[in-house]
Amino acid sequence: MPLPTNTSRPSLPYVPLQSLANNTRYGILTTTQRPPTAEMLDAEFNALTDDVNMLAAAINDVQAGSIPGANDPLNANKVLKTDGANHLSWTYVTNAEIEANAVVEQKLAAQSVTTPKIGDAAVTTQKIAQNAVATNQLIDANVTTAKIADASVTTLKIADAAITTSKLADANVTNAKIANNAVGTNQLLNTCVSTIKLADSAVTTQKLSDNAIVTAKLNNLSVTAPKISGLGGNLGDVLAVNGPGTVSFLANVGKVLQIVSYEDRNFVRNEYDAAASPINLLSFKTAPFLLRITPRKTNSKIILFYSINVGSSNNQYASITLCKNNLPFKVGQDDPAYKGVTHSIYSSAGRPHSDGQYGCYNFSSIFVDTGVQGTQIVYEMKKAQPYTGINSGYAGGYATVSIMHAIEIDI
Repeated sequence: MPLPTNTSRPSLPYVPLQSLANNTRYGILTTTQRPPTAEMLDAEFNALTDDVNMLAAAINDVQAGSIPGANDPLNANKVLKTDGANHLSWTYVTNAEIEANAVVEQKLAAQSVTTPKIGDAAVTTQKIAQNAVATNQLIDANVTTAKIADASVTTLKIADAAITTSKLADANVTNAKIANNAVGTNQLLNTCVSTIKLADSAVTTQKLSDNAIVTAKLNNLSVTAPKISGLGGNLGDVLAVNGPGTVSFLANVGKVLQIVSYEDRNFVRNEYDAAASPINLLSFKTAPFLLRITPRKTNSKIILFYSINVGSSNNQYASITLCKNNLPFKVGQDDPAYKGVTHSIYSSAGRPHSDGQYGCYNFSSIFVDTGVQGTQIVYEMKKAQPYTGINSGYAGGYATVSIMHAIEIDI
């Protein structure tokens, strides 16, 4: 340890740091009341002087020139090393003598870390400053495809005219990559635009020159009705030959615009609805005997024809009424006792088995009506008496079929 630099005379009594031989010599003399002799004092001071001299000599001897081997030429540029067990040796400064993290940046001379001193793959991305790798530091042809990030080559990084035809893969330039109006006429090869390259409806009227479509370019039956102008004609007119090589529109008289039919072959035995009456018309239980028609022309004529078979119980009425849009359409005249219906019959009175009970009555008629284009009409035959069934006798008999037709005619 270092020598003390602030020594002072000790307090009394002084207790030595360690027990020494003869350390109580003067205490013994005091108890015996004898003074120290000159020989005692000389011995004490002489011994102290010798200790100081030996300490000074030892201090003076601790210098590089006095360490064994310091003057050996073989130890030049070596340093003294101890193993911690009082063994000294001379050695060069190797990795073993340099503590980890001991060599700091300030201790490295400029340009002292050369390429051979850098381990393979030792310089990582984090150790390279931004923009530190310049073009001159890249070997020619050294940036490969795998080293280029997706979408990293932007338009500004591609030189003008740098992408040549040979660099484009076949069929690689798609429609989405061609700017509007980018392909001019000069870029199209002669006869290169084929039929399959024309989009549907792409050739507009403005792109056809006058008189460009000749008869030879039209397929047979290719001019359909929507492509024929009706200029000069009226609604419902037909195109007719007016003379050699000429045609014109003529009125279409008697044209059937549409036919709507309904057929019913179902029946229910003993069909009975107590609430049915000429003023409370009800649909048949099998299914409503009706059809729907939507006129295709205003004021056209609708020919309504029906043939319906009905049955009734013994001594009962079989009455039906034709309705239009759920209201009575064609009925007879009312009188004080009986409200008018379209058809009615009473089963034979007094007979053991009436015609209505085991057979059918047939009612049929033709009526003419009109309507409005696009407005639906519903025609229905409804029962007007409780004991009225369809397509069979009331209690038995063979089943029949009933029909209704609506024919729209343009007159």
